[in-house]
Amino acid sequence: MNNTMKGLLIFILCTSLLTGMPTGVRAENLTLASAIEKGGLQRMLIQRIGKAYCQIGIGVYTQASREQMSQAVEMFDTQLNELEAFAPTPQIKEALLQVRQLWGPVKTVATGEVTKEGAKKVAYWNDDLLHASHKVVQLLQDTSNTSYARLVNLSGRQRMLSQRLAKFYMLKVWGFDTLTIADEVENAKNDFTGALETLRAATENTEAISRQLDAVYRDWTWFQKALNMKDTDFFPQLVADVSESILVSMDDITKKYEELADKILIRQTPAKANSKASEKKNQ
Repeated sequence: MNNTMKGLLIFILCTSLLTGMPTGVRAENLTLASAIEKGGLQRMLIQRIGKAYCQIGIGVYTQASREQMSQAVEMFDTQLNELEAFAPTPQIKEALLQVRQLWGPVKTVATGEVTKEGAKKVAYWNDDLLHASHKVVQLLQDTSNTSYARLVNLSGRQRMLSQRLAKFYMLKVWGFDTLTIADEVENAKNDFTGALETLRAATENTEAISRQLDAVYRDWTWFQKALNMKDTDFFPQLVADVSESILVSMDDITKKYEELADKILIRQTPAKANSKASEKKNQ
């Protein structure tokens, strides 16, 4: 066993497998910042479904993966309803309608029997859903027009990338070793590295956020080593665990950015805003 492998195995002993994500806030309590965070979480859930589907197919943490996928499907449904109820502009409502239309086929495959043919559909169909969900987050960020909202979006996207990279790795283990997957892995790695550098350099960071980002940087170093191993040396359990460790850390960091954003964004839903505007007009 080489030194890299020994180090990775030692690292895994210090990590735990995540079996569920926090449910977040109720729709009636959404702020613009929490809507951005929730929209970003939707992106992660899409990739998590694909990753868990593949892990079931190749026999990696089978029971935990089934629980992950079931929870991810349920949470995506719930949060889509919440975001639709909150949507502050016609453009966001229209973007969410597109998400709704694309979600149906993905959900059908994800809740059916796990097969290799199904893996193809989940792997590629959910990219269309990912792009549509990303558009929603971008529109919400544009509505907020603050640097903190951008950080919520950027850090939230790191959660998605951790699951996306693990998904592509599991696809390779299952026999879907294509140039397209190799390109997607490189793109995702570059995106994660670039975003992590941007987040670590952000002047808005608190000391707590900076410390957590430093820890993610160390985890990311291990993750890349696992991803870069020779194709003949597959360690899917290791990749599953490291991706979960990064996911947990980035989720907590994103929540912290959300709290900062909420301090400067208007704490009201569009309905409340219209009500206040009407009251002023009538005075």
